[in-house]
Amino acid sequence: MARPFTEDLFEVYGCFFRFRTNHTDARRSIVRLYQQFRCVSRDETAVEAVLEGDRIDGFRWLVGESAGTASDLAGALWSLEAELCQAIIRSQRRCMAVHASVFYAGSSAILLVGRSGAGKTTLSLALARRGLVVGTDDVVLVEPETLNVLPIPRCFHLDGQSVALLEVDGFRFPPSWKRFSFMVPSDLCAQAISPCCAQLLVFMSEPRAGQPHISLTSQAEMVARLLSETGQGPLEDLQIVRGLSRLAGGALCYSLLRGPLAQTADALADLALRQKQ
Repeated sequence: MARPFTEDLFEVYGCFFRFRTNHTDARRSIVRLYQQFRCVSRDETAVEAVLEGDRIDGFRWLVGESAGTASDLAGALWSLEAELCQAIIRSQRRCMAVHASVFYAGSSAILLVGRSGAGKTTLSLALARRGLVVGTDDVVLVEPETLNVLPIPRCFHLDGQSVALLEVDGFRFPPSWKRFSFMVPSDLCAQAISPCCAQLLVFMSEPRAGQPHISLTSQAEMVARLLSETGQGPLEDLQIVRGLSRLAGGALCYSLLRGPLAQTADALADLALRQKQ
């Protein structure tokens, strides 16, 4: 007998979507990811998101016009969540989307910028173990008027090497990761963070070194780094440059040369906590 579908409504920075599923763990996972964005008002423009589990055929997922299948729940959740993130970005009419992690020390926001595969996720989780609050490890929206950073929460994608490094560092994975590799920021801290401006911008430079090194960098260089990690979105090129220039102009800008994970996380956490004071 088919299991009944549940329905939950969310509004993430102006993007409405309706999530329907007949799988209990899938519902729990998506609700944990977007729990602060749950809403009750219905919107005719809401994106349809569906995850259907079947004992024979595995899992089928759909977000708008994108669809796919997966043999396990982890694969279906990762694919559906990635499409939802893209839908949120595409829905924007005024915010800039920046490829960066954001974490908080008190009310201070820190943006960690770097290319895909640079290690932002692993470092973000190591910082969470040191008491910082992770908003996202992948994409933030920046309001051009207020310069508030709005993290798009995402599930953490980790390979075996990152998991091993974090375990050596003392990170304790929650049950949701051990069951089907789906861990989200709210699994680490239930604290809600009010929108605020970034007071620190840190760019992860290459290559890796024997010891971590953090050094001040110019605002002009940081704007160039941010521009390389910023989607075009709804704004014109000149508007984006101006917005990023204001973002860098209102923050302290640093370049981070990574070393071993524990030492790098200690150095960056110390920098963040000094800023908090």
